Amino acid sequence: MTRGARTSDERALRRGASRYVGASGGGRAAASRMPNSRAVAGGVAGLARNFVNQGPAEALRRFNLEGMAGAPAEDVFVALTDMLCPAGGTIDEAIARDAMLETVADLAAAGVGNFDELSADDLREFFIGVVSRSIEGKILNEVGTNAIAAPSDIGGVERAQAMLHDFVEGCVRDEFDVLGTDLSDLDATAIDSFVDDLYSAALDLVEALGDDG
Repeated sequence: MTRGARTSDERALRRGASRYVGASGGGRAAASRMPNSRAVAGGVAGLARNFVNQGPAEALRRFNLEGMAGAPAEDVFVALTDMLCPAGGTIDEAIARDAMLETVADLAAAGVGNFDELSADDLREFFIGVVSRSIEGKILNEVGTNAIAAPSDIGGVERAQAMLHDFVEGCVRDEFDVLGTDLSDLDATAIDSFVDDLYSAALDLVEALGDDG
């Protein structure tokens, strides 16, 4: 990870991520170390499912946020972040919160409008973003906190983070497609197992692809 961060060597960064998963005992074991992140992702998946099937206000009702249905999507997701993962708590809770807020920032940068105008695709992208950012955050926290800051210029730090993010997000997106279902199709009782399977499979792919070459 240090070599990859210092030289913007994507293969070295990927190999570092791969070795983290391997040292954790594989994808399923690594995922088990992220209980709060998986719970938050499950909350987002449930929101997306209910949004499509029941409408925006009903989707927000379980979080007592139904009055925000017509508010800017960015504001709604910040409020949802405070409900799902309030500030403080354990490191894993902080990783889950950061993943939500970073994905909210991505959403805002994309110029998405009000919450009730979101599409199923927008919600799927938000979910994938939360899963990806939480895995990326876990890897950085466990093995890369010092290494990722190794470049002397901020541009080097940003390049290293962007390369790791793109790699992890690609793995999450590939495994989401492999699972062959959309969030709106999920039975409410199947959401947790779907999320667990996605984390495990994505981390397995990080291990497999990261060690290629």
